[in-house]
Amino acid sequence: MRILMLEWDSFAHEYVIKELRRADCRVDIFPFPFGSENMRENEPLYHRLTERLKEEKYDFVFSFNFFPVAAKACNESNVKYAAWIYDTPFLLLYSKYTMLDTNYIFFFDKSLFYDFKRNGLKNAFYLPMAAPVDYYDSMIIGEGEKECYGADISFVGSTYNEKRQDFFQLINGVNEYTSGYLNGIMKMQGELYGSFILEELLTDNILRELQRVCPIQKGADEWETDAWIYANYFLARKLTGEQRREQLELLGQRYFVKLFTPEQTPDMEHVMNCGPVDYEKEMPIVFKNSKINLNMTLRSIHTGIPLRAMDIMGCGGFLLTNYQEDFLEYFEPGVDYVYYSSREELLELADYYMNHEEERLEIARNGYQKVKAGHTYRDRIEYLLMRMKEL
Repeated sequence: MRILMLEWDSFAHEYVIKELRRADCRVDIFPFPFGSENMRENEPLYHRLTERLKEEKYDFVFSFNFFPVAAKACNESNVKYAAWIYDTPFLLLYSKYTMLDTNYIFFFDKSLFYDFKRNGLKNAFYLPMAAPVDYYDSMIIGEGEKECYGADISFVGSTYNEKRQDFFQLINGVNEYTSGYLNGIMKMQGELYGSFILEELLTDNILRELQRVCPIQKGADEWETDAWIYANYFLARKLTGEQRREQLELLGQRYFVKLFTPEQTPDMEHVMNCGPVDYEKEMPIVFKNSKINLNMTLRSIHTGIPLRAMDIMGCGGFLLTNYQEDFLEYFEPGVDYVYYSSREELLELADYYMNHEEERLEIARNGYQKVKAGHTYRDRIEYLLMRMKEL
């Protein structure tokens, strides 16, 4: 098969290219300016892509995440467009161009998959994320690196406390009632794992006040609701950041905790902020040399297994994560990984596994073997190619 890959600064694109080529596919690269250009209505980009599809014959176009301008160009050229979604929320998914028959969209979050199936997406598939286990196995790590990157407990990720990430600041001007209401429903959501309730709790009165202080401007092709945007971009992100900072600080009062993030965290006195790590070269060293690797899922990922969790297990690291329903389809809790459903349970489990090394190491080995046996990029690309060939 011949495939045109829309290449942007996404995680893991090199692993996908490698596995496509291993499967005897010819992969050509089309540089895609996501982040610097409009991905909805962009006539110059649309024409560049359609011209490329006229010049060369491709079995399908592939990208991580979904881009309406690419879907439109592929549909016009009668070429299949395969998109593997690994972000949520991802606003560009909510486009009238998502429903085109030439789209084949693979969702890492099962609840998102079901949502789009219910909304009429013809070619929707559930495809969890993966880990490049062979690459992680090949890494040679020196003693100095083990000391530099290792810890009792580590977390790699954002605290969402910078202005460019904190959308909640944009609604600070709401009236006192709305402010109290939002804080109340976020507190409720914070105590609830396994169900996302923020969107349904945004009443018409609350939405009118949010729209007054921070109106939502939508493109002509968009169909998501205002409640979905406020719940997933404003509230879920704010709640995630607050919980991450609070829980890491509590753990830091008991253990040596490292946070790997580009953000400043002056409010976390008991956590060592080690700055950002390179995804490919440094992050695996963290996972391989931390006694406990935390995954605290962004609350807008409703059921899916985050990419970071697959990477932790694929590195042979011990994974302690919040409850996410999709894990249960492939992994056994207490055997392959461990999950918590409250702040108190997080602290109890951290205490237990810090003091039961053999159990911790056995669970880490089991998770690693499970990922290696069925959750590599080779496994995922084989499935994706099978679906693209039969449709």
